This record gives sequence, structure tokens and C-alpha cells, in this order.
Amino acid sequence: MNVKMKKIKNEEAEKILNIYRFFQKDGKLYLNEDTESLDMLYDAVINAINNCGALKAQLPYQEFVHPCKQVLMNDAGWVGHFQERDNRRFFLSDIHDYLKLLYETK
Repeated sequence: MNVKMKKIKNEEAEKILNIYRFFQKDGKLYLNEDTESLDMLYDAVINAINNCGALKAQLPYQEFVHPCKQVLMNDAGWVGHFQERDNRRFFLSDIHDYLKLLYETK
């Protein structure tokens, strides 16, 4: 992978991680019952993954990309699955941890 592509992927991952920070959910998805900010975080992360460029090809497809794509297309199965807030929390937590482990720069 060339340096420019790696930088782009890191920047895209950092943008998604910044969404978590904005909603003050950086590693704190299970620590409160604030469903409004959880729902806004979920929508923002779904849109960010659907709209990212080079990073999307590196994300686990079945675990992250496919569900985001299906939610955007209003697939009844996926939309119904994520109506359960604990499923949203698990999903968002997995994305957060994956991006932090592989892409976070310090």
C-alpha cells in the first residue's frame, strides 16, 4: 500500500472516530442510557461508513460495510435488527474498537 493511500485511510478512520468523540461515546457506549445521542451516533456512523472512500475497502465487509449499506437501503431485516438498541451498541462498539486498534494515530 502506498503512503498516500495509507494516509487517506487513516484520515477517514479518524473522521469516524471523531464522530464518537463528538457524541462523547469514545469507549462509553454502555455507560449510560442516553438513547437520543446513541441514535444520532448510529445514524452518523452508518452514513460515514457508507460515504467513506478507500477505508471502506479495508473494513470487514460482512461485519460493517454490508449492514451499513443495507440500513441505507432500508432493508427491513437490518433495520429491524438495529431497532434493538443493544444491537446498535454492539455494532458501534465493534466499529469503534476496530478503528482504534488498526488506524488511530497518536
